[in-house]
Amino acid sequence: MGMTHLLLRNKPRADQEEDLGVLLFSANNLLSIVNNILDYNKIEEGKIGFEQISFDLPAIARNIVAGLKNTADEKGIALLIDIDPSLDKRLIGDPTRTSQVINNLVHNAIKFTREGSVTLALVVDHRWPDSLSVTVKVTDTGIGIAPEKQQMIFDRFTQADSSTSRSYGGTGLGLAITKKILELQGVLLQLRSKPGEGSCFYFTQTFPISAEAAGEEKSASPADGQAPLHGIQILLVEDNPLNVLVARTMLENNGAIVDVATNGEEALTALNPARHQLVLMDLHMPVMDGYEATILLRKRGETIPIIALTASMPKEWKAKHSPLVSTTSW
Repeated sequence: MGMTHLLLRNKPRADQEEDLGVLLFSANNLLSIVNNILDYNKIEEGKIGFEQISFDLPAIARNIVAGLKNTADEKGIALLIDIDPSLDKRLIGDPTRTSQVINNLVHNAIKFTREGSVTLALVVDHRWPDSLSVTVKVTDTGIGIAPEKQQMIFDRFTQADSSTSRSYGGTGLGLAITKKILELQGVLLQLRSKPGEGSCFYFTQTFPISAEAAGEEKSASPADGQAPLHGIQILLVEDNPLNVLVARTMLENNGAIVDVATNGEEALTALNPARHQLVLMDLHMPVMDGYEATILLRKRGETIPIIALTASMPKEWKAKHSPLVSTTSW
């Protein structure tokens, strides 16, 4: 997928661009299927955990709508958002899982809507001094679901009709995953629907309130016409040549100056605090892995930011390397 993105940026011929678009579409579909199966297995085995950190729910909703807007535009349907203005504080919860749930519901609504609109709404139902309850609603004007089939769509690998997967695609896992993620947090996913008129999936969840106001985060923007990483010198520590090619090209396309080390031992020698402003560190490498290299860099007094590059989930590396959590300052 990374290589496909790079090829698309290199001004391919019109016929090549079309083929690359199909390739990327297919790769995204495959990635979605694999992620859904892995997620469902983790949930079934009780290996899913939830963070409790500050996050901006309206920002998540806006980002999801912005990310799916092209998909809705291609189908000629309106993708709308309605955020309660009283949702003015950041909340405490798991932004990744909350985003996954909302994204699944909006994406599903777009998929099953041929004309009309899909609306994502956030409504504050009740507010207490330290918490509030929010109802998240995704309403569409799609095909709708018959009453007798409304419960079966939440079962894994199941869709309302045998022709659905042929007409609309999908594995029948999205809603099952969404329902289980919410249930593990004590939240019920509900549905109102009429065949031919559309559906509304909704849930109400209570979150502790953060002291920070929603929308407070300010992102540093580069000067006009300047690449976002212009002049930033980065040490990329990665042993896989393909990953190096993709990461290096993407970083350099965004203005960074990149040096490469192929394992942790090389990184110890290659890092120059007077030159480098950031380290991107793979975790699993031969000779010396990223964990050990990071510990040694910190022990010798290096304070440069080190960002881990890994396919491992945070809880997986914390379980295996718990001493690192307090010593590496990632």
